[in-house]
Amino acid sequence: MYLKGEPERNPGLASLVQGGRQALKDFPLTHVEDPWLHITIDQITDRPAAAIPQDERDTLADALSTALADFEPFEITIGSMLSYSSGVIADCHPDDQLAALHHRVRETIRITRGDDAVRYPWGVQHLTISYANGEASSDDAQRLLRRVRPSHASLNVDSVHLVDVTADKEAKTITWEELAKIPLGTAL
Repeated sequence: MYLKGEPERNPGLASLVQGGRQALKDFPLTHVEDPWLHITIDQITDRPAAAIPQDERDTLADALSTALADFEPFEITIGSMLSYSSGVIADCHPDDQLAALHHRVRETIRITRGDDAVRYPWGVQHLTISYANGEASSDDAQRLLRRVRPSHASLNVDSVHLVDVTADKEAKTITWEELAKIPLGTAL
C-alpha cells in the first residue's frame, strides 16, 4: 500500500522535490520520477505479487475500502530532506495519523490474508527523493539540501493505493501497476 506523492496536485511538494534534484544534479543519484514518489504504508510479504490471484486482490481492495471509509483525510508535512548513504529522503510530520493509517491497513490485511501476509518492518516513514547509484559524500549533499527552499511542503493524504511493485535494483528504480485506489473517509 502506497501513498502517492502526486506533485501535480501538490505544488509545494513539486517545488521541494525539484529543488532537491537541482541541488544534487552532480551527485551519483537516480532521482525518483514524479509518478513514482510514494510513502510505503505496508507491504504484502507472504508471496510474490504475481502469485496472488485476482479474486484475492479484489477481496483485499474491498476490505480496505470498507476499513478506510471512516478514516478521515489528513495533511502531513514533507521535509526537510535528508542525505543518507542510500540516497535522499524527506521526513513526514506529524506522523501520528500516518501511523494510525498504517495500523488500520495492516490489521485489514491480516484479517483478510492472515498474519504472515504482513512482515514488513514499518518504521519512521519518509518520502524517497533519490537512490544512490555511486559513492559521494552524504555530508556534502546534506549541506546543499539544507539550502533548498522551500524546505518543507504539505501533502494532503486522501487515499491509499494498492499496487503491484517492480523494483529494479540495477537501475535503482521502483515502479508499479496500480491495482486499486482506496479513498479515505467515504462513509456517509
